[in-house]
Amino acid sequence: MLAIFMLVAPVFGLIAIGWCANRVRYIPDEAGPLLSQFAFKILIPALLFRAMATMAPPAQSPWLLAGAYAAGVIIIWIAASLATLLALSRPAADAPAVAFASVFGNGLLLGIPVILSAFGPEAATPIAILVTCDSILLWMLGTLHMELALRGVGIGSLASTARTVLDLLRNPIIAAVIIGTLWRWSGFGLPEVLDKLILLLGGAAIPVSLTALGMTLARYKLIGQTPTLLLIVLLKLIAFPAVALWLGITVFGLTPVWAGVLAVFTSMPVGANAFIFASRYERAVGSVSAAVAVSTVIAVMTVTATLAVLQTLGLPVRV
Repeated sequence: MLAIFMLVAPVFGLIAIGWCANRVRYIPDEAGPLLSQFAFKILIPALLFRAMATMAPPAQSPWLLAGAYAAGVIIIWIAASLATLLALSRPAADAPAVAFASVFGNGLLLGIPVILSAFGPEAATPIAILVTCDSILLWMLGTLHMELALRGVGIGSLASTARTVLDLLRNPIIAAVIIGTLWRWSGFGLPEVLDKLILLLGGAAIPVSLTALGMTLARYKLIGQTPTLLLIVLLKLIAFPAVALWLGITVFGLTPVWAGVLAVFTSMPVGANAFIFASRYERAVGSVSAAVAVSTVIAVMTVTATLAVLQTLGLPVRV
């Protein structure tokens, strides 16, 4: 367990540095969001583009990984929605925001460095697959659910979902994965100078994104109903990775590395996009905001525990 903690400690240490720098006003408040945008639009796309452009043929069909992830999302989404309505007695329009937060993790800024540290370069391919599925599936599902909850079935809900799909196609992360895949299929290869440039950009992705994440977390407020906060945190940090790991191994037959990547990816704390989604519709904003901050702190322990479980099961965790 100590070896695994030492694996994740530097990752969360960079988050702590960013958080402290913001809290003591050593770095201006606007620096965090700006650095996050820089990482999201340039650094992480460079990392994912190179991973897809230079990767070896995948160990198994990407559809198996996508299927395991989607099945896990649907199970947790239904559980979160029912719990919101029946256990918490909240309005039906709050359910999409709570469910979104229960499955949308910080797979980019935090998940990528943790997974690459735990599984090595072999994990780049499943990461790219999951990041693409994550954005497309969850935004589509969340938008459709919210539109149905607010307005019912109609042309408006379908049009809103269609607009979301078009927005996702312009997402730099998804574009990087698609372009990188097409580049590999072309057989051109990467010229040495271009490869070194992209490698430098990709190398900066992890420290910049993690430090920016810490700066941004300092802006979230710990407000909101405690029962809703607990529901989101328990589903996101414990139930989702457990369900995903079970599906990946027993139902979809994923390779050890891909199953491990799926488990760690789904164990990530609540991502900032969950707060953006809740704010867009003004539903459960306080609870989701608190969940982003609280789950990130708790994730130091739960991600370590997830890696320990994977190691106990014999999956190839590098420590």
